[in-house]
Amino acid sequence: MRWLTALRSGNGRHVAGTGTGTGTGTGTGSNGPDSERGAATVIVAIMIVVLMGFAAIAVDVGAMYAEKAQLQNGADSSALAIAGDCANGSCGDVDATGALLANANSNDSTSGVSSITFPSATTVRVETNTREAGSGANTFSLFFARVMGFETTDIRAVAEATWGAPNAATTLPWTISQCVFEQYLSPSQLAELNSTGNFTGDPIPTHILLRYDENTPDYPGCVPQNGYAEGGFGWLDRDTGCSADINIAEAEIGNDPGNDFPNECTGILAGLMGEPILVPIFSTATGTGQHATYGLVGFIAFQVTGYKFGGGPSLTNLDPAAPSCTGNCRGIQGFFTRYVSLEEGLSTSGGTPNYGATSVWLSK
Repeated sequence: MRWLTALRSGNGRHVAGTGTGTGTGTGTGSNGPDSERGAATVIVAIMIVVLMGFAAIAVDVGAMYAEKAQLQNGADSSALAIAGDCANGSCGDVDATGALLANANSNDSTSGVSSITFPSATTVRVETNTREAGSGANTFSLFFARVMGFETTDIRAVAEATWGAPNAATTLPWTISQCVFEQYLSPSQLAELNSTGNFTGDPIPTHILLRYDENTPDYPGCVPQNGYAEGGFGWLDRDTGCSADINIAEAEIGNDPGNDFPNECTGILAGLMGEPILVPIFSTATGTGQHATYGLVGFIAFQVTGYKFGGGPSLTNLDPAAPSCTGNCRGIQGFFTRYVSLEEGLSTSGGTPNYGATSVWLSK
């Protein structure tokens, strides 16, 4: 075997040594520089594909998630809007409502509404889909994923909204007689409420004065003094501040006797007339004074238009369209109406009659 070895002599010079072997050492074998360049080309080609895959994940998948979020917002808002219309008595043109809000929640103002259905009498289901702004095709164009053969994809979102009468809520600590409320329903509305637990249309919007003093007028067919328990004028036991946690399933709530306006409630006066409020209604009142209780049956919507609570001008803001409240009169003015609430904290389990106050929520 012959072979050459470079040896360093003691004085730093290189000398040639000899050996035996079968190779010539000319650099023309399979391990030469040309073969290394070929291997590098293959590796670079593989890495490009891998990098394009990561780019597809980073760019295309990120864009898909953004598109999905827009579609979900459109589906949610469409479902809530349609449910709110239905809760108010007329669902209206559901296709137009769905298309309007789906497009409004899209960055390019273009989304599709695949379907709008009603799985139940009080639930609406909206499905939205992606749509190309230019062509109108129901697809989402990809960019880097085209290298791997994926040019478009289909993206969809679904939302369901349900409406119904709340059976639990935090409200103003005051209650109204069911009998008094029913005085402001038409005969057909009252018959419908008694037979179905709901009624069509709004209550009669007569501005009234609900007095809670000793001169409360009687309503025909109703218990005197608005049905309030002896020694009580409709004020309820409070839980936190100027509020009462009402649960219709528990049926009864305690009475706060006397006709003084609760001191904890003075802070709410500025916003009391801003929008309809939820008020629990009672069908029975038993006991007297501090031991009296009211049997609650549901919630009504009442628009406050004026009040006189006693204690000076700061607690008086009267509505001239309602019966007057002068002298020792204390009361709340306003009218019965419908109210659809999207507020969190309202609980609805079904079975509670709908007296005009309705909760709407996303159920899916």
